[in-house]
Amino acid sequence: MKKLQILLLMLMFSHIGFALSQTIVNQSTAELRNDSHNLPHNRNPLIIAHRGGAADGPENTIPTIQSSIQRGAHIIWITVQLSKDGVPVLYRPSDLSALTKLTKPTKVSSMTAKDLANLDVGHAFFKDKAPDNEDIYNIPTLKEVLINFPHTEFFIDLKSPDANAQKYIESVADVIEQTDSVERTRIYSTSENYIDAVKKYSSLNAFKSRAETRDILFGSKLSNQCRAVDVQAGWHAFELTRNVEVVEHFMLGEGRTKTTFRWSKEDLSCFDAADNTIVLIGVNSQEDYIYAKSLGVYAVMVDSPKMAQCYEGSMQKLDICQ
Repeated sequence: MKKLQILLLMLMFSHIGFALSQTIVNQSTAELRNDSHNLPHNRNPLIIAHRGGAADGPENTIPTIQSSIQRGAHIIWITVQLSKDGVPVLYRPSDLSALTKLTKPTKVSSMTAKDLANLDVGHAFFKDKAPDNEDIYNIPTLKEVLINFPHTEFFIDLKSPDANAQKYIESVADVIEQTDSVERTRIYSTSENYIDAVKKYSSLNAFKSRAETRDILFGSKLSNQCRAVDVQAGWHAFELTRNVEVVEHFMLGEGRTKTTFRWSKEDLSCFDAADNTIVLIGVNSQEDYIYAKSLGVYAVMVDSPKMAQCYEGSMQKLDICQ
């Protein structure tokens, strides 16, 4: 049984993501950040717009970010890569042809920031149909975004597949410091190398690595040991639910069972005991939102801030919620 539990958790974390947030109605970002562990447990979780609000508009673009903010998103989660000339730009896939009209596989690192700005990343979202507005969905630089939204908090996901870690972090850190955005940004990456490089900048805020979060969950789930109390508290994030395949090995073969795993209040108690801050990823229904609220998590990541307006009972009068 213990081997089965270990295998289950290993599968769950094979592709799991992380991230978190900060901002509350009628409170400044700074006030919220300094008091994140004293907020009432029955409050509504804060809303993080995944990739700027990828279900509502072309991801990681200025118009979509603007729309998400207008719809009440507290934090914007963006994906950043390095251009050929070393400029941090917003784009998620490793291939530019995934979202633009380019027909051949092309890396972000093969084009300058100026050339990238001329690409239309709304191509895949609208599927050759005319958009219902006159917005331009190009690839913006990180600096453009931070300047355009000076009062918005951002979680920056570092995803360049071929960047030098030191150069990558240095470029991102320069932009954050130049735009006076240290207090309203937090860096995340699935790459241990990138997170380690971020730690060398004492002024930058960063998420705990996937490995650190996994160690706490393993200790709590499998051995009832709360390892969170032995390390410095920080920001953790993981998916609310995870589809997994459980493999059981027998003498004459193996059995496979597909199942869905969902974290419980007991599973998260270790994080609470050490005053860690938690966000749940993939909260894209009212049912999941209500469940996340019952867990007392700090924030949830959604694909559609537009539909997230319907998750709170007080917003049910909106036409889109009918």
